[in-house]
Amino acid sequence: MAAPSGGWWQRRGGFGLYELLQSWWQHRVSFVISLVTTFAALTIYYFTFLGERPTPIFEFLQRLEYNSLDTRVRYRPTSATPADKRIVIVDIDQHSQEVLGKWPFSRTHFAKMLDVLREDGATVVAFDITFDKPDQTVELMRKIWRDLETRKKNGEPIDPKYEAWLKQLVADNNVDAQFAKSIDRFGPVVLGSFFLKKEEVTSIDNAALDEYADLIDWYSIARTAMNPATGKQDFGELVRKYDQEGNLFTATIANIPSLANPDNPEKTSIGFFNISADQDGVLRRTMLVLPFGRSKDINDWQMFGSLEVQAVRLYLGLPTTQLSVNFNQIGVARIDFGDKLRLKPDFTGHMQINYRGPRGSYLYKSIADVVTKNFEPGTFKGKIVLVGASATGIGDQRSTPYGGIDYPGVEVHANVIDNILHQQFLVRGARQVLWDVLTILFLGIPLGILMALVQPRWMWLGAGLLIPLVAVDYGAFLHGWWLNFTVPAMTLVGNVVLVSLYRVVFEEKEKRKVRAEFSNYLSPEVIRRLLVDPRLVDPKKTDITVMFSDIRGFTTISEKLDAQELAVFLNQYLSDMTRIVFKTNGTLDKYIGDAVMAFWGAPFEEPGHATKACNAALDMMKRVRELQKVWKAEGKPSLDIGIGLNTGVASVGRMGSSLRRGYTALGDTVNLSSRLEGLNKDYSTNIIVNETTYQSAKDDGFVFCELDLIRVKGKLQPVTIYQLMGRQVDLAAEGRAEEVRLQVEQFTRARELFRNRKWEAAQRAFQEFLDRWPEDGPSRAYWKRCQDYLFDEPPINWDGVFVMTHK
Repeated sequence: MAAPSGGWWQRRGGFGLYELLQSWWQHRVSFVISLVTTFAALTIYYFTFLGERPTPIFEFLQRLEYNSLDTRVRYRPTSATPADKRIVIVDIDQHSQEVLGKWPFSRTHFAKMLDVLREDGATVVAFDITFDKPDQTVELMRKIWRDLETRKKNGEPIDPKYEAWLKQLVADNNVDAQFAKSIDRFGPVVLGSFFLKKEEVTSIDNAALDEYADLIDWYSIARTAMNPATGKQDFGELVRKYDQEGNLFTATIANIPSLANPDNPEKTSIGFFNISADQDGVLRRTMLVLPFGRSKDINDWQMFGSLEVQAVRLYLGLPTTQLSVNFNQIGVARIDFGDKLRLKPDFTGHMQINYRGPRGSYLYKSIADVVTKNFEPGTFKGKIVLVGASATGIGDQRSTPYGGIDYPGVEVHANVIDNILHQQFLVRGARQVLWDVLTILFLGIPLGILMALVQPRWMWLGAGLLIPLVAVDYGAFLHGWWLNFTVPAMTLVGNVVLVSLYRVVFEEKEKRKVRAEFSNYLSPEVIRRLLVDPRLVDPKKTDITVMFSDIRGFTTISEKLDAQELAVFLNQYLSDMTRIVFKTNGTLDKYIGDAVMAFWGAPFEEPGHATKACNAALDMMKRVRELQKVWKAEGKPSLDIGIGLNTGVASVGRMGSSLRRGYTALGDTVNLSSRLEGLNKDYSTNIIVNETTYQSAKDDGFVFCELDLIRVKGKLQPVTIYQLMGRQVDLAAEGRAEEVRLQVEQFTRARELFRNRKWEAAQRAFQEFLDRWPEDGPSRAYWKRCQDYLFDEPPINWDGVFVMTHK
């Protein structure tokens, strides 16, 4: 059923609420596709990025998201993430091997390095190295000393001078002791350790593993249950989650006791440097704390901090008691550095590394240059110094978002320390998940509603939302947020592609049929509205304004032109008239030879259709006047037209036989309009309208002149007809407004005399009119009637109605 006319929901120039709802309902299947796409995207998002064990296909999507994150990292300007100048790397590089000898170095070099760093004012030194075995450079002297001790026990004579010399020589070359003294002199030193998984310790004796575990037990950090009542269960759940992620270790490799002195853990500490890579082998996150123990009772296990955590603790001057891990039933909740820092990692102590730049973003100094003091004084003053290797063959090279496998592991630790100090890890938490979900919903449901309303050719604009999506994700990344790009982009692309495909294959096929059927007699605007509601073309009774126009003297014109010229002549005329009909949102019913039938007010009901028809009639006459000049210049016969307009109720719709149908209007309103067009011959006028059209359009800026009261053939009820003189604004622009006003007034006075049976006075009045405007057809017709009535006066009961005897 058509919308009621005159409602605010049907204003010209755009969709109203009613049309929107109708259009949406017509394309509801497209919207359902968008809903399914959105639900599927949310499901994939949950199982890929929130679930615990993604399926292989979801792992693939996870890798795509990793790649999108790596792209953001690589294209981020280094100015957005300046490296902290308080962090310096002492590098065991190729140059140091050329100066200090082949690796492993004598620990005298590390002792010397610490002394130099202490003298230059370094605050903390952290070793990305584990000293788990005694130094091997004096192993031969130790072996000789052990042989001497054996011979002495066996009673063999030993030269006391030789024994004293050898003892002093071994003592002088006890580099581990020298290194230990340097560590004690420096103070805040972190020695590196690492943990091993079950499959990595098959060849190591359990006793040795227990000894290693005892050595690091002194360096555990406090663990605090946020809910003491369920603390044991919560810790057990925490351990289970570490195990599920593959980060549960069964053994550790510790530093030798002479270096890692458990008597003073406030100065010398131990931190692990295990880093768990993502599934594609790229380091994007760091593990700050982990549980470890050799006991079968998990509650006997301790929490241990990473190399970076311990380095920051010492840099902040905090005792071990102020470094604590808080956990609840979910897992790790936060890591407290006293009241100076608070970190909130994920439930297994991981945080996303916010890399400060590619390799070389931090200051590197070769260990050889440090030992030889080949650097500018003050280089290390107040700095955190990381000691690690990058030399070929011994370097700890890692794969990072910057690509390749050449990023030194020690610089990864530098990035993590930088992130801790500034609390600028890449954030991936509940807020980011909420944003992801809202983005997926927006790119699913509202976009789905929009795509259900717009034409398929505009759906590429939906795909264009990828640009703001990229911009938003990248902008958030610059501010430390990791927003998911893959699933929202999949939602957007899937939504656009699937809905477009459906509409092109199914809906647009039907629309093309409608366009093909109605484009010949409906304006593009009316077709657009018809596509919103195809039921508008169903037969119905409705109020319309019907137009008939016809060429005057067409038979004479056709005789003067050959068939080809006549076709060109007629095609130009009909094309121009049809364009005017379409321009005013009219409907072309048919061509009847040289005649044009059109109507306004259907298939889309709207107010003001009589006004539109009057405007169309005047525009048609204006175009005919222009064509008359062209044809006269070309030597072609001139033509004139007559137009009849009638407003009333008619049956309008797609009608016809089962073999052929057309969209047309039927009824007395149509018939009367045809008769009105024919009356132009009698009055020598161009546009005649019925009283119903006059009443509908009289207040819309037109000038009408009441023409006659007539009774057409086959009808008993008389009708008042009017001549449409023009638009007030046009007449004013042409300087004819006053003249036309006088014409209407004088014609009305003369016609009033005629209706009062004053034939002689009326004839004189019409003659005066013709004297001034000799081309006026209605006055000439009335002058002739007055002449006839002077000779044969109508009956006394004459009602002023003129009876038409022809159609």
